[in-house]
Amino acid sequence: MILKPKILLLTSELFPRFGYPTAGGGVRAQQLYDSLTSSGFQVELGILKSSVEGKKLPDWAGKYLYHPSWLDGLIEQADPDVVISESWEPLSHLRFSDQRVYVADCPGPLILESLLGGQEDLRSSVFHKVRTLSRVDAILCPNRPMRHYLTSYLTLAGWPPDQPERIHPLPIALSQDLPARKPAADSQLCLFFGGISWAWHQSTAWLLSLADQIHSMNWGKIIVRTGPHPHHHLDESLYEPIPEQVRDHPSIHLKPLTDWNSLVEDLCSIPLAIEWSPRHLERELASTLRLVTYLWCGVPVIIRPHLDLAGEVADYQAGWIIDEWEDLLALLKDIQQNPGILRTRSENALKLARDRHQSALYQDSLADFLATLKKRDPSPSFLDHASSTFRFQEEVIHAQEQRILNLDHQNQSLEEALKTRDSLILQRDQDLAAVHNLVKTKDLEIMGRDQSAQGLHENLQACLAEIQNLQQQIRQEHTDAESYRAIRQKFIYKMWKRLSGWMK
Repeated sequence: MILKPKILLLTSELFPRFGYPTAGGGVRAQQLYDSLTSSGFQVELGILKSSVEGKKLPDWAGKYLYHPSWLDGLIEQADPDVVISESWEPLSHLRFSDQRVYVADCPGPLILESLLGGQEDLRSSVFHKVRTLSRVDAILCPNRPMRHYLTSYLTLAGWPPDQPERIHPLPIALSQDLPARKPAADSQLCLFFGGISWAWHQSTAWLLSLADQIHSMNWGKIIVRTGPHPHHHLDESLYEPIPEQVRDHPSIHLKPLTDWNSLVEDLCSIPLAIEWSPRHLERELASTLRLVTYLWCGVPVIIRPHLDLAGEVADYQAGWIIDEWEDLLALLKDIQQNPGILRTRSENALKLARDRHQSALYQDSLADFLATLKKRDPSPSFLDHASSTFRFQEEVIHAQEQRILNLDHQNQSLEEALKTRDSLILQRDQDLAAVHNLVKTKDLEIMGRDQSAQGLHENLQACLAEIQNLQQQIRQEHTDAESYRAIRQKFIYKMWKRLSGWMK
């Protein structure tokens, strides 16, 4: 009997059963967890810490919460035999090698998503992906297009071409307990469109045109359940804006993303779903979980032929493969006139989900694969040197950023000191202004006094002039008095002389 290894499952997304809105990665991680535990593996769950902040999880789910910087330490703490990562990205944060077996689940083309999302410099993502794939021992892959897509990366990562058995096929699948269908709430046609509003899906234009047509023909409505990623805070440019025309359109019922149970409850009474985004490489490669969910709920789908699931949908007649606008309108008109055809397509959708997309179908093969998986003898990666150089540059940049941070702190201290000095200078300026005002007041007082003194001086000059006039008058009067005395004496003398003559 082969002893089954202990497994640590890493994911940055939340399981649907936790009761919060989630993304495809969370559903995929739950698929892995349920399949492994049902096969008797001891599985521990490691979730990105930032994804669970502010949320309440079961004790078993919150036991190992990782931060990218200390992922190595968390793995040492959990001490598994095998580490499975939903998406290769969490494993890119590992810094040390060990003897554990590492498996990367690669359900979608993450690099293409980054490129379509407008990331200008993909060197970091490419280097980290190649570095990560060079150290993993096996790959889980959902479909053949993704296998071809990964081949070039595995070649760059040093994988030899004679180990195809290490790439294990694992289609997107859900529980074998399919939900029961319910009667539609409305007799009119009701279409469903949902999922994260990634900008590269380019859904707004065709959605508005379709809503206009439905409204003009009075065919029914479109339920749109969309929005940004529920727990990753990403740049807004990654999302397609929801214009007012969509929000206010009479034939569009706009709803936010919701938890898994509420979504399934809605879908079980929805008669038809549509995913009609334009063709591009990411959509061709991805095995989209939203479509699998529609089929699992018995909802037939209208999709374009470039999607990976188009072949299965066509084979099972679980919907319609439509690529031309006129054909789409003709189909909706036909469905409006013959709604009974939806019932058959719904049954076919459920059959497709049972036959191809229930996790029990792949549970045993996954268990056998992991039970016998051994560590790979890795060959050097073609980008090992570049990756090491890039890591070194990252460390240098990190050190420089730390220095810049320290300089920022010093600059902040200097700015605070300058602010203190500026305050002192301002206070001194205010004091100087007060002194200046005081001096100005004193100057005005002195000027007033000077003006008063000048007035007194002028008055004094006038008094002096008047005194001089008086003195002049006094001198004149004195002269006149002297003249008078002289005349008087002369007169007296003459009188005396006359009198003296008379007396003789």
